[in-house]
Amino acid sequence: MNTFNYDRIHQLEDLFRKKISEIILKKVRDKRFINMNIVDVKLSSDLLNAKVYFRVLDKSNLPNQKIYEKFASMIRYELATSIDLKRIPKLTFMLDTSIENANHIEDLLNLK
Repeated sequence: MNTFNYDRIHQLEDLFRKKISEIILKKVRDKRFINMNIVDVKLSSDLLNAKVYFRVLDKSNLPNQKIYEKFASMIRYELATSIDLKRIPKLTFMLDTSIENANHIEDLLNLK
């Protein structure tokens, strides 16, 4: 099993984040994904899987998981045509809740 060094993985994560954002901006026409902001990408050490963290302005109209899987396969195809890698990782889209988590912790700390 191949593993890559941390610097290379970090470079690829940044590249994937930029490319996915670009694909959403230029090629995605589905209104559910237009306001999607890619926050971070985390690659597995073997580069076979990637978690794509995103935020949206309106969380009331989030698609279900099946739609995200179809969306991920389309994005993966687009990545394969624009990035020269042996394999493009399987993408899993995850809603970024770090702001809500930070607010919750701050609220707990303010309770004193």
